[in-house]
Amino acid sequence: MNFILGGLMILALVALWYFFGLFVGRLRLSRRLAQNRSYRLGAAGSDEDNHSFVDDYHAGLSSSNFDISINIDDGDSRPGLDSEEVRAIMETQGVSFDKARLIRQQRLMEHNGIDPATGLSRDPKAVTFSS
Repeated sequence: MNFILGGLMILALVALWYFFGLFVGRLRLSRRLAQNRSYRLGAAGSDEDNHSFVDDYHAGLSSSNFDISINIDDGDSRPGLDSEEVRAIMETQGVSFDKARLIRQQRLMEHNGIDPATGLSRDPKAVTFSS
C-alpha cells in the first residue's frame, strides 16, 4: 500500500513540475512578446525595418516542428525569418507553414541543381560514392 501511495505521490509531483514548466514558459514568452510589441510601437522607421521573429510568430510562421518562440524568449536580435516566399506559398496553395517551408526548400534545391527527392546533384559531372 505504501508503495502505491509513494508512486502516486511521485507521479503527482512530476505532473505538477511539467505543468508548472509549461505555464512559466508561456508566461516568459508572453512577457517577451509584450516587451517587443511595446518596443516596436515606439520605434522609428518603416515596417520592413522592424521585421522580427515576433512578427513571424504573430503571422503564424511557427509550428511544433519549427518553433521560433525560443528565439523570441532568448531575445534573438536577428531580423527574423526570410518569410515572404513562405507566406506567398501558404496563401496561394493553401498549405500549412511546414508544408510551405518544404515547398520553398525543394524549389531552392531544384534551382541549385539538386534533386529534391534524393538530395543528390543533377550535374552530370558529379561523382558520388555509395556505402
